[in-house]
Amino acid sequence: MKEVRYRFSTGFFITLSLALLLFGNKNATVVQEARSTLIDVFVPVLDVVSRPIEAVDSAFGWVQQVAIVFSENKRLREENAKLKNDRIKASQLAIDNQRLKKLLNVGEGQVNTIAAARVVADSDSPFFKSVLINRGTSDGIAKGQAVITENGIVGRTITVGNSSARVLLATDINSRIPVKLASRGINMILEGDNSAYPKVTFLPLGEEIAVGDLILTSGYGMVFPPDLPVGQVIEVDEKGVKIKLSGELHNLNYVSIVGYEIIRNQLTQPGRAGTALQEDQN
Repeated sequence: MKEVRYRFSTGFFITLSLALLLFGNKNATVVQEARSTLIDVFVPVLDVVSRPIEAVDSAFGWVQQVAIVFSENKRLREENAKLKNDRIKASQLAIDNQRLKKLLNVGEGQVNTIAAARVVADSDSPFFKSVLINRGTSDGIAKGQAVITENGIVGRTITVGNSSARVLLATDINSRIPVKLASRGINMILEGDNSAYPKVTFLPLGEEIAVGDLILTSGYGMVFPPDLPVGQVIEVDEKGVKIKLSGELHNLNYVSIVGYEIIRNQLTQPGRAGTALQEDQN
């Protein structure tokens, strides 16, 4: 019975299709009008039917947005709480650090800007990297002082006249500047080699350095203050570690000459250390 019904329906639809095809070829205008009429009837129906679907879709999107905002708010609250705890710990460590420094008479580093100077000449030599500035002893400049820009280190003064001074650039082959790895505080030496990219040496055995690592001054040598920007590692191979300096030494116009010294408190008398700590705690 089912097979008979199947055959009958198949034959019916095939016959209907052929009839519509023949009818459409002979009466194209009538078919086109009928199609337009059907479209005109069904478009409003489809519009009405689609509105609830759009409303549900919009409500579902709104729920998703609310869930995202709620999750983001929760994450920000947790991050804010963590930052508050970190700030409290940092404040406590800073207080402890100050107390210990006072007890040990370590002293604080003090940076003084001695003068700002204009670069008036460049050695422009492949064998000697230096510049001449228009400040000298009459402006408080002395031999061996650090010269920097807003971007980082430049070099140090090597000869000083009454109204001028020569600055040995960090790229000169005779330049040696104590530096450190910013991420781990590993001390090294920045050595110039008369190229635009000086190298770091004396990296301790077992320590690794990678391209992109930042280099800062260590403060050793008492010429450059600690934590000044030096540059970034751009090449690491068997020949050494190359650094791209933060400052553009080939295009200097103005520089600052700075002095760095350690300010120490008066030595605490024996037996007074505990009293001093107690006074600080009070």
